[in-house]
Amino acid sequence: MVVSTGRLALLDAAEELIAHRGIHGVSAREVVKAAGQRNNSAVAYHFGSWHGLLDAVWTRHAPRVNAERAALVDAARLDTPPRLERLVFAYVHPLTTEVARGRPSYWARFNEQWLAVAPLEFLTVPAANASRADYYPTDESLAVLTSLFEAIVHSLELAEAEAQRRVGLTVRFVIGSYAAWERAHDVGEAPELGAFESEIVDLACAMLRVPGR
Repeated sequence: MVVSTGRLALLDAAEELIAHRGIHGVSAREVVKAAGQRNNSAVAYHFGSWHGLLDAVWTRHAPRVNAERAALVDAARLDTPPRLERLVFAYVHPLTTEVARGRPSYWARFNEQWLAVAPLEFLTVPAANASRADYYPTDESLAVLTSLFEAIVHSLELAEAEAQRRVGLTVRFVIGSYAAWERAHDVGEAPELGAFESEIVDLACAMLRVPGR
């Protein structure tokens, strides 16, 4: 399928604006203006709705990220049981790959802004009547992540509820760290990304292994 330049410009503008100002800090009209389009209904025309635009931002990243992550998870499961370091690497490394693709990257900051409005317990899509963000990515885009997070939860020597909370907090740490890397990169002050990834994996594993209370 050929992606129109108008549609692509809207995706670029939405991702950058939301990365800087948050999902609730940007309007569809602002995205249209930043994309250089004159039709104020362009978001509805191309994506159906604001949530449709958010889904489209997710899904232009998700196939690449999910394919790499799924392969790493499969490799990690060759160990019985899977080692925590390999599971954490399976989460972190595809993020490194996707951030490295950006010129510049806004992907970690986009994720950070979504997490800012998501509930503390965000590892599975909540029921409609539960405490939740007003936007969740499509179930399909979360399936690989959910499977990986469950594997990490089961690898921890913690009660399940505590393990789930620990994984959720660690994810926020990882995403926030990569968002900070993106900001540093914008001004030419970011560390080398491979060394940064190694440090984040080590720190994330240490956080997950802190004994329960």
